[in-house]
Amino acid sequence: MKKKLLTVVFLGIFVFALTACSRGGSSSNNSTNGSENKVVRIGYPGSQYSLGGAAAIAQQKKFFEGQLKKIGYTVEYNPFSGQGPAVNEALTSNKIDVAIYADFPGVVLKSKGVKTDLIGISQNKIYSTIVVKNDSKIKTLKDLKGKKIGFAKGTYAQKFLLEILSKNGISDKDVQLVNVTTDAESSLISGNLDALVLTDDSALQLTAVKKVARNIVSSRQYPEMSAQSIVVVRSDYAKQNSKVPVAIDKALIEAGNYFKSNPEDSYKLLTKAGLSLEAVKQQYSGEAPDFNVLKTEINQDTIKRLDKTQKFLLDNNLITNKFDTASWADKSYYQKAVK
Repeated sequence: MKKKLLTVVFLGIFVFALTACSRGGSSSNNSTNGSENKVVRIGYPGSQYSLGGAAAIAQQKKFFEGQLKKIGYTVEYNPFSGQGPAVNEALTSNKIDVAIYADFPGVVLKSKGVKTDLIGISQNKIYSTIVVKNDSKIKTLKDLKGKKIGFAKGTYAQKFLLEILSKNGISDKDVQLVNVTTDAESSLISGNLDALVLTDDSALQLTAVKKVARNIVSSRQYPEMSAQSIVVVRSDYAKQNSKVPVAIDKALIEAGNYFKSNPEDSYKLLTKAGLSLEAVKQQYSGEAPDFNVLKTEINQDTIKRLDKTQKFLLDNNLITNKFDTASWADKSYYQKAVK
């Protein structure tokens, strides 16, 4: 009898241990496996608080966390100093599930056959700026001929640079193009670069916060050259976790509404990325009171501008494969979100 009792006790301990191990293993798995601890990995260029537009507010106010918690997920933020190309690499290697970045790298990745779905817009207009040192003799675009211009290859800055040069009759052969991945600011200040092409927020760091540089041209002066901050999801991930894109769109809609109702607080929240309050207001106050720039919906204008980006990339031999941008956009998630 004692023998039988011991056998039952040991069997019970073995089953309990086996169950505990099984649970422990499943909780560490990623979200695609339907585990207890489901994590959505969001990637974007820059530092921890460098998201822009509605996505920045959704991060700061924890709207992403709130909406994802309702469906049993947590969020993990993954910033990449390597900008758009680094985010693309992470998407391709399944290191992140969602990317929020400019349309330029998003179109590049899709053209390579990587299966992603466009599910929303974080900001329907983002801008780029060419800056020079305060004491530079460069005053206009024409003065850039023969000069060294730094930019991050594979980003929206590259597109704006080539477009604005062409518009002013300057060939890329008339300047020295330098792909800058690190220490862009120090390269400009030290004189290793004559000019630098940056996104609006990065340019404001130098012109409005540190006050070591000045603008010579911005795509704000040429709205047709502006870009969009898009939200894409790996297609296989979206298929297996169909509630996640809806929750993300809900968070972005919530953020846009918050910005519209609380602009002053929203400006303060955006200073966490390192900009001064004055600089943030330079970015967004001109959009008041409607702040349509933060509309999340994918519409006809979205597709039209994506087509223009794709055409630019094809014309400049930056991509070789054409795809249907309208088919790339999956509006079903947004439609569920607004319901």
